[in-house]
Amino acid sequence: MKHRPAVLSISLVIAVIIMSSFASRSALGLVVRACEINSTLTGSPYPCLKVVQAQDPLSAYAILREPTDKERTILAPLDDVPGIEDPRLLVAGAPNYFDAAWRERSAAIGLHAWKVSPQDFALAINPASWRTQDRLHVHMGCETPRFRALLKTHATEIGSGRFTNLRTKAGWWATFHPADDLSNLNPLKVVADGVDGARSNMKNVVVGVFGSTLSDGRHGFYILARIIGANKSHGSAEDMIDPKCQL
Repeated sequence: MKHRPAVLSISLVIAVIIMSSFASRSALGLVVRACEINSTLTGSPYPCLKVVQAQDPLSAYAILREPTDKERTILAPLDDVPGIEDPRLLVAGAPNYFDAAWRERSAAIGLHAWKVSPQDFALAINPASWRTQDRLHVHMGCETPRFRALLKTHATEIGSGRFTNLRTKAGWWATFHPADDLSNLNPLKVVADGVDGARSNMKNVVVGVFGSTLSDGRHGFYILARIIGANKSHGSAEDMIDPKCQL
């Protein structure tokens, strides 16, 4: 007990330093660790918004504002998961971080929660080549007008239960899954199993998940994915997500 104040002080100092200078690719992992320590010792998740423990350590996560952009909200696992390419995320019983992020959407939206429909909410994750941190993190917010227009333009082409090549310059693949939530729908596995070449090249995959209601009244999720190659056209997680939900 007598060591707890010292440990807490050290963890908070580390967090403050890192959040002031987010240059290191391991910075996010250190911030998340500080949140975990503080939550364990004091019950406060600071500097995160929330820390959720789980029986399976890989399923535990933190919700926090991105240190370099306080308007962006992300979910990051407490365990050391470098990114979407981690093979543990595709095995049976793997954690579904998109489901966790979907359930935590009110934390992401904050004061805007009262005016944002679940059908406007969106999640996205970057490939290894585009991320700035070597700790998996899911971007949380609302779909941007650009991607809302993309989905609307191709709505009649996008099938249910299979991926359609939208034949856009960026090379997007898309599918729609009827569902009220993501509890039985893991977008990473859907992409790995449904997009040609994705499973063997997950480190180069971008994934976006968009809540939507079709014209026939069905609620569900559009899942977009592309494999980053020589084509460097726009389509990152930051392009997909409006963190302020300015609808």
